[in-house]
Amino acid sequence: MDYSLFPSVPVFLERSSLDQNWGFRLQGGADYRFPLSIKKVTANSPSHNKLHPGDGIASIEGQDTSSMKHEDAENLIRNSLRLELTLRRGQFSPIRPARPPIKFGPGPQAHVNSALYNTTTPNNYRRF
Repeated sequence: MDYSLFPSVPVFLERSSLDQNWGFRLQGGADYRFPLSIKKVTANSPSHNKLHPGDGIASIEGQDTSSMKHEDAENLIRNSLRLELTLRRGQFSPIRPARPPIKFGPGPQAHVNSALYNTTTPNNYRRF
């Protein structure tokens, strides 16, 4: 793929402690046979308005990501307070499932025989 079509943008992120989340979800990696990219960004996080879903990650801390495994990228990202990424804006679409998730409802209502609760009819005879 010709990466020159996508602008490379350096992005610097900083967080106050290792306990604070960066606020983005990573997808891909050499072990997934898909280049590393940003899947989701959380509002009001260090990544908000700096990273966008679909941004390809060209490098992390100066290390090329073309052959980097997902776990290796995660470890580099997790163990730093300051993060330098080189992104390719809009390189990918976030991967979405082919089918929508199955949503389960409360289930069918049990049929209740109304005759059991209706003790008398208008002519005062019981129904059975």
